[in-house]
Amino acid sequence: MVVVGTVGSVVDSPAAVATLKPNVVILEFRLSDRSTKVASMIQSDSAAKLIFLTNDENENVVLAAIEIGVGAVLNMSSPATDVIQAVRTVAEGGTLITAPTISSLLRGPRKADKMRDKLTGREREVVSLMSEGVSNRQIAARMGISYTTVRSHVRNAASKLAAHSKLEVLVNAQRLDLVDHKTGNRISMA
Repeated sequence: MVVVGTVGSVVDSPAAVATLKPNVVILEFRLSDRSTKVASMIQSDSAAKLIFLTNDENENVVLAAIEIGVGAVLNMSSPATDVIQAVRTVAEGGTLITAPTISSLLRGPRKADKMRDKLTGREREVVSLMSEGVSNRQIAARMGISYTTVRSHVRNAASKLAAHSKLEVLVNAQRLDLVDHKTGNRISMA
């Protein structure tokens, strides 16, 4: 096993891969458009196999890896022996992403769709306004409904999203892409 090169930035990776033509590329991966685009470019423009090193081994990272065709997802703090074994496995055409993991991740979106579909349009609207930091009284005024009705929508949404608080409603709503992640960081407790 020989290290043929290193780069200082993920953005520099495609050019280095094109020049050095490695068998395996270990890419520091963060779940962002830039990392995903770079990984896709490497995968489509070369025969190199990919391994993701990440601090965030959540299901979205693993799903991105599966979609791109990555052979392994390792934590940044993985022991060197694990990284070496992963390189050997991936170089031989293997994968460290197991079939049960893939199956579980592919079932996840269906479960999320079912949870998402449980919410009524009004409940979604209330959750969306909550994510913008709008109080229950302001939601009632904006939607032209009573404060009690808003509280009922919040309670129903919490029940359907398996949440025990307004904050948990928003966290689960973000996971299900029911609210914008950029605005979903404020909450009013009124």
